[in-house]
Amino acid sequence: MHAISNSISREITGFYDAYFKEYKLATSYIELLLMIEDYDKISQKVIATKMNLAPSTITRFLNKLIKKGLVSKKMDGRISYVELSEAGKKEVPKMRELYEQAEVDLKEILGSKFVDTTKQLLIHGAALLQNH
Repeated sequence: MHAISNSISREITGFYDAYFKEYKLATSYIELLLMIEDYDKISQKVIATKMNLAPSTITRFLNKLIKKGLVSKKMDGRISYVELSEAGKKEVPKMRELYEQAEVDLKEILGSKFVDTTKQLLIHGAALLQNH
């Protein structure tokens, strides 16, 4: 099971990554940017929880996005919030279009039923494993 899930994960990641070559960012970074856009401003802790990644990984991701000028950090007391920079506000909608096109194209290749069912099964399986 692990080998099969890793294999499909690598294939899907590579498929999506190809859409973002111009940005020189992996899909995980794009998903982080889309999340920041959705929430307007969001704490690193919430990002780590929602993406199921270690806080140190989120810090590394954010540092790269700050260097690219796409996000900025703000402190509110002891909580660090992240928001899109002006450049990010211009670029992220384009990234969202590419992300959505990648999903449409993936459904054309694999079939909508396969993609939608697999997505629901993976969400369900992840929830069961997190509660285990």
